[in-house]
Amino acid sequence: MVTLYEFYLWVHITCAVIWVGADFTIQVFAFRLLRENDPARIAGFAKDVEWMGLRAITPSSILLVIFGFLLVHQGHWSYDFWLIFGIAVWALSAIVGAGFLGPESGRIGKLIDEHGPDHPEAQARIRRILAFSRVELVLLLAVIFDMTVKPFL
Repeated sequence: MVTLYEFYLWVHITCAVIWVGADFTIQVFAFRLLRENDPARIAGFAKDVEWMGLRAITPSSILLVIFGFLLVHQGHWSYDFWLIFGIAVWALSAIVGAGFLGPESGRIGKLIDEHGPDHPEAQARIRRILAFSRVELVLLLAVIFDMTVKPFL
């Protein structure tokens, strides 16, 4: 029989896999595409990343934090460093995502539609947004380490 805690943990981990896996995959493809330097493919990829962010990354990150709080409650966890760090990175990601990455993706899409995929500003903005995403991925990997090892417990 699966306990409620185990179910919450399964959803939480599954959401982390989806979120971090999507971010990792985006970075692998971005690295490959940026080396090819094909503006049309890079622009199409940027639009695909926006689509993926809205339909997979954002929902999984929201469910992840909801089920994380349910785990804390169900498991009677205290708010030690490993939990605070995870919450802080999630909050930072949400703020950067909602305040910059999401809106910037929309602006890049419009810029591409108006001026074409090889427009220098569009390409520069795509590279900048991918750099932000790369930093987020490093932070998410640090959270996985933190949640798994709990080094300051």
